[in-house]
Formats: sequence, structure tokens, C-alpha cells
Amino acid sequence: MLRNPKWQPDQPLPKYADKVTAAAIVTHLFFPISPRTLEKWPLVVRRPNKAAIFEVEELLQHAEQKFEAAPAYKQAEV
Repeated sequence: MLRNPKWQPDQPLPKYADKVTAAAIVTHLFFPISPRTLEKWPLVVRRPNKAAIFEVEELLQHAEQKFEAAPAYKQAEV
């Protein structure tokens, strides 16, 4: 089932977010990811009512680390 994130770019960042919302935040601020990608990241997950909930501050720190560690290069000019 495809769900829409509860967060929109014009809203302030929440303290906690589910997988879909967390993926939307990282996609907007850093790079595109899917909600399933977050399952492989070493983040603390809380499970109230069996839903995976992430702390947004920790999520953004990890996303920034991955972004800074990614290789950067200049593309050839045509």
C-alpha cells in the first residue's frame, strides 16, 4: 500500500516521523531514498502500535554523514 507522507516541505520538521514521512524529508533535504532504505540504516526505531517511528534529528544526522561521505566528481564538459 502506497502512503502519502504527513509532512510537506512548507511545514516545520516534526520531532518523530514514520518511514514514509522520514523518506520524504531526506529526499527533500539531501537525496532520494525510499522508505525501505531506512530499514538498513543504523537508526533507533520506536514501535508504538507496531509502526516504525524514527527520531528526525538522528535521521538527518545520518543522512548528512552519508551525503558528505559520497564521492564527488566533476562531470566532463561536452
